[in-house]
Amino acid sequence: MKPSKTYDENRYGAVIPLIYAYMERGYFPSVSVRVFSKDHTLLSASLGDTRPDTLFDVASLTKIATTAQALLLIEKGTLRLGDSITDCLPELSADSIINERLAGVTLEQLMTHTSGIVSWYPFYAESGDFTQVLRIVLSRYPREMGMVYSDINFMLLGKAVERAYGMPLEDCLKKLLVEPFGLGNMMYRPDPMLDIAPSCYGNPVEEGMCAERGLSFSNWRPHTPVRGGANDGNAYYYFSGIAGSAGIFADPMAYQRLCQFFMTTDSRLFQASQAARAGGRGLGWELGDMYPDGCGHTGFTGTSVYLSRNLNIGAVIFTNRLFYPKVTAPTLNGFRRELHQIIASVNG
Repeated sequence: MKPSKTYDENRYGAVIPLIYAYMERGYFPSVSVRVFSKDHTLLSASLGDTRPDTLFDVASLTKIATTAQALLLIEKGTLRLGDSITDCLPELSADSIINERLAGVTLEQLMTHTSGIVSWYPFYAESGDFTQVLRIVLSRYPREMGMVYSDINFMLLGKAVERAYGMPLEDCLKKLLVEPFGLGNMMYRPDPMLDIAPSCYGNPVEEGMCAERGLSFSNWRPHTPVRGGANDGNAYYYFSGIAGSAGIFADPMAYQRLCQFFMTTDSRLFQASQAARAGGRGLGWELGDMYPDGCGHTGFTGTSVYLSRNLNIGAVIFTNRLFYPKVTAPTLNGFRRELHQIIASVNG
């Protein structure tokens, strides 16, 4: 293991030992971490089989990129927070079951996970286009109450962004976000020749989730290293790698730059997105004690971001926690909380 690291030992000396401690306990084989203020990098460390510019499957951090694209369209007046998803995607209202369930469900409700849609469903276990499978899902599961984190919310939001901008989501990401804001290495379906961290050994977790629901699927990947294909089953098997909920690959600097935009922007909408709204969530963002005086988001593959405008501090943590032949890695929330508390205490 040859670590790459740059930081102020006096201020952030506790971070690297914390990372090593979790690595040695089998929480993740490789990690790349960046700590930053609104305009400077304060710490950069890559440990294990990774470099500072290695791409990671960011999983649900895709939702933050999708949120940013939607907010840009709302700021332009192309979309509104109060728009119904059935107005944004009129083909949905043509189906009576979908229309009954989703009429009145707004973009804001999708972003705050208060739409009432079930948390997860393997679209790839059904045949049919998105509307046909969505009908199956909504007819099978009753409306949820309160805040229920759901990938389907951001599948829908991604489709609304596509429709509003008039181009595929892959191009929307590039032209709405990556190029205008100089984010660098953030993309769907990366070139396999790039330096990409392996994310997992097939999809054993989702195989179990399908079995628990009595659903069958015959095209699972073998339990061999996955590198460059999205871990998320819906993104990989159903959406060909491109979804509003998952599928993005990026290096840590790309998400640092995106977070720094949220930390520095004068846009009232982007600032308000970071505060608690319906269900105790922001627009796309999660709040709580894991994010001291700020907000953040996590990704199933072992990624996360945190930012606090008030403390002028942020962190990107990219790991490949699922990259074990047998998935035994515990949740990383304890590690994330400890690291965030360290950097918040330094800057608080």
